[in-house]
Amino acid sequence: MSKWRDFLDGVEPRRDLENLLETLEAELKELKARSLTEEARLSSIRENLSEARLKVKKLKHENSVLKNKVSILEEDLDL
Repeated sequence: MSKWRDFLDGVEPRRDLENLLETLEAELKELKARSLTEEARLSSIRENLSEARLKVKKLKHENSVLKNKVSILEEDLDL
């Protein structure tokens, strides 16, 4: 099947964004900066990963809220 069809059918990808960020963070910890420039780049990447994690949490919460709203609307339709 295509990725689009999987999305429409609600099939979850094998790895969610949170797991990918964890993997990147673990790989980043393995890297050692050899210069101040590299250290600055790694620091910037760490900050970006932290921001991405916060956004993932926010999106998960918003998704949960929307699912609850849809559930309530579906219940109202059944009445």
